[in-house]
Amino acid sequence: MARCNSCGADLPDYYTSCPNCGGTSLTKGVSAPASSGYVPISEQRVVTSMGGWFGWTLLCGILPIIGPIIMKINSKDPTAKNYATLMIILQIIGIVLSILLCAILVPAMIGYVKKAQEMGMNYNMLLNLL
Repeated sequence: MARCNSCGADLPDYYTSCPNCGGTSLTKGVSAPASSGYVPISEQRVVTSMGGWFGWTLLCGILPIIGPIIMKINSKDPTAKNYATLMIILQIIGIVLSILLCAILVPAMIGYVKKAQEMGMNYNMLLNLL
């Protein structure tokens, strides 16, 4: 049972306001039975607004890894927390792939430039002979 903090009336847990005095500040007790069809206050889902999603997405884009961690810690919406976890995983994968590609492509480009310079020297020698 829940108790109204304003008038002290005993109320079922699924009440969100007191029918006696209209107060919304309730002290929660035992949850409502499953067959009642009501969701207790403690289990109601917090939903992030469109502006909130825009802000969180902007934060994740501007601050890789750190932004999603801030989002995961501060958000109350479970969907936003899952989104933050996904962003952390995807950004870590992107960073690892970038490092691997740079480790492969940079030495290959250096070798290509050296080979092109050697070939250029050979062509210059041939042009001088002609």
